[in-house]
Amino acid sequence: MNNLQYGQDNEILQFIINNGIIDINDVQNSMEVMKREELLKKHPYKIWQGKDGKWYTYLPDDSKKDGRRLVKRTEENELGKVVVEYWKKFGEVHTLKSTFYEWADEKLRYGEIEKNTYDRYETDFHRFFNNGFENTNIKNITEDTLEDFIKSTINRKQLTSKAYSGMRTLIIGIFKYAKKHKYSDISIHTFFGDLNLSKKIFTKKVKCAEKEVFTECEIKSMVNYINGREMKIRELGILLAIYTGMRPGELSALKPSDIRKNDRTIHVQRSEVKYKGDDGKTVIGVKDFPKSDAGDRYLLLNDKAYETIKRILRLNPFGEYLFQDEKTHKRITENGFNHKLSRICVAINIPIRTMHKLRKTYGTTLIDRGVNDSIITEQMGHADIKTTRQYYYYSNQSNSEKLEQLNRACIV
Repeated sequence: MNNLQYGQDNEILQFIINNGIIDINDVQNSMEVMKREELLKKHPYKIWQGKDGKWYTYLPDDSKKDGRRLVKRTEENELGKVVVEYWKKFGEVHTLKSTFYEWADEKLRYGEIEKNTYDRYETDFHRFFNNGFENTNIKNITEDTLEDFIKSTINRKQLTSKAYSGMRTLIIGIFKYAKKHKYSDISIHTFFGDLNLSKKIFTKKVKCAEKEVFTECEIKSMVNYINGREMKIRELGILLAIYTGMRPGELSALKPSDIRKNDRTIHVQRSEVKYKGDDGKTVIGVKDFPKSDAGDRYLLLNDKAYETIKRILRLNPFGEYLFQDEKTHKRITENGFNHKLSRICVAINIPIRTMHKLRKTYGTTLIDRGVNDSIITEQMGHADIKTTRQYYYYSNQSNSEKLEQLNRACIV
């Protein structure tokens, strides 16, 4: 702003005050009220009314073991005054919780994460940091207290190593942000480099193959059941998932323009996304990129998959999306496919499993059939074969089939 503009603005403001258009005292009072509300909103501890009718909260106190002291007053307004005066005197507090939201909000604002990832971070934060630790002033958290929190949380919540990795992601993000903004002195990467966690500390999650994949006999029964009925678009989607192993979110986001008939491929380049809207309700939409970089791929169609695609196009020749409801013409969602798969499982009398288990079954079948590793990773949309073998492979052969292989393997 130049000096001339500044002088004009001051002259206008003085005119407004001198002529009683606004009362400077009213303005100051309004500013005080706004400041009070802002401080109370940022107060990291809950304010509540006890059974005795009095009002309670906590204030930070480094002399206490848990870093806080209990404060009570007869009236809620009086307690509010105590809280406001404390933060006026000692400055703004940055709790673990408030720092998390600052970090996550910034990542969302700059497009570093999508809204569905933000929602997952928020859910994970409430899952892991729900014992009062989230209200701790982050500057009071030492490496020792952070290590104790991590180990006690793993033990208390019986976390698997995979669940722990989600908590670790949040801690790294929060403390990197806190160090950058001088809320904390902890160098989080150095901390995790020095942190020694025994493998024994994590809960081992034993997965039953029968629940993770469909057996070969079940897949045959499912295909026969679908082919033996009047063909519907949802059933064809399930057939395509059986023959291609696509993620259900990728399946529901396919468009006819993704099909390349000349080289018999589908360009997988979108995925369904779920997130909370401004009103707190779940919004289901489509994002223009898949789950991962490796997920953007040209998926080869075997003969059965290619034939299924042609049947789908005959049923839905003009839809924006490949899978649209026959009556409403709305895109069929991931949940829509899961519900249809559940009904098929009930109809053929097998345990109910999700669409994702069809994907695991596809990955398992490719490995069992000796398909080249590079082809498997391309079809699955994985960065390397380790992911497929570690998380997607479960033997789905019957005991008699396994026994037959063992008998063939006997030397004498």
